Amino acid sequence: MSHSVQNTSLSLSARLLCYLGPPSVILLTSVASPRTALLSPLAFLPTAFFFRRWQKFSNVNPSRHGELQPMLWTYAAAGTVGLVSVALVQMVICKVASSIIFGSGQMNKDFWIEFQRGTTAGLTRDQLTHRTKLATSWQNWAFNSVFTFVAAGFAEETLKYLPIAYVRRRGTAKQRQQRNRAYIDYALAGALGFGLVEAIGFLYASCEQGHESWAQLVLIIFERVVIGQTAHLSVACLTALRAIRRDYYGDQLNWWNVVAPAALLHGAFDFVALSASALEGNVGWIHPTAVVNMVAMFGLCSGLVATAVWKIKQEWDILINLDSRRSLEDDSTEK
Repeated sequence: MSHSVQNTSLSLSARLLCYLGPPSVILLTSVASPRTALLSPLAFLPTAFFFRRWQKFSNVNPSRHGELQPMLWTYAAAGTVGLVSVALVQMVICKVASSIIFGSGQMNKDFWIEFQRGTTAGLTRDQLTHRTKLATSWQNWAFNSVFTFVAAGFAEETLKYLPIAYVRRRGTAKQRQQRNRAYIDYALAGALGFGLVEAIGFLYASCEQGHESWAQLVLIIFERVVIGQTAHLSVACLTALRAIRRDYYGDQLNWWNVVAPAALLHGAFDFVALSASALEGNVGWIHPTAVVNMVAMFGLCSGLVATAVWKIKQEWDILINLDSRRSLEDDSTEK
């Protein structure tokens, strides 16, 4: 069997997942929120785009890339079991952090009441004043730091590393040595699966809890499907490239050295978003409405995504140089 056929072959169960998975997700979403279901197909666009990109590169050099079937299961697992597992870890981290930062008294209870609100509509002036006081407190800023850098950045980027850990042990030693770009494929598959369900979750919250207008929903789709998914994919790719440098070229990088840049960029991205919300007197995430806050948030988040892309280019250039050096060494050895 050729590498190209092997890369794209699917079992019956994988074909069923491929053909029935997306319609099932949309159908289940429609039961909870018809409005969300109407918009949810847009969340699949990044998956469709990157599948086409993978097909192109895999057809050119299939032996270096990942196989479709395990990538498909990685995609499904990251968006289901992976997301639930990370959510549980995040819940534990946040509960411990809030008990330390806010204590176990009324302030902690008030914080969680406000943190779980999806909208401020219907609140009295006194409730809004109390909410603003919580939002501007040092405790809220400290909690946001733990939430974004530890619960979100560290935990989610650890999840995105798991497909790399899996492919490190998949196949024979010779097959693993040939597939020196497969880390990127598996990392992106996991990030796409996670980002898909996260995007649909944000759309649901905006439709059913925030009761956003259609114009606001269009903005949220742009944020989650374009900016959010680009952020998820860029930091996952960065981790994959650093892992390739460690495992295929012998660079002395431990696990933290591989994951840390992605975790820090992810944490900073989320911290900027929560800060924009807090500056408008919100606890947790409610979309900013002030033009200055929105422009600042988009500008800073776009800058962080650009930084991730710049780091990816740096890592890619390093791999190209290492490939060239190895090729020269092989040629000299043959001579």
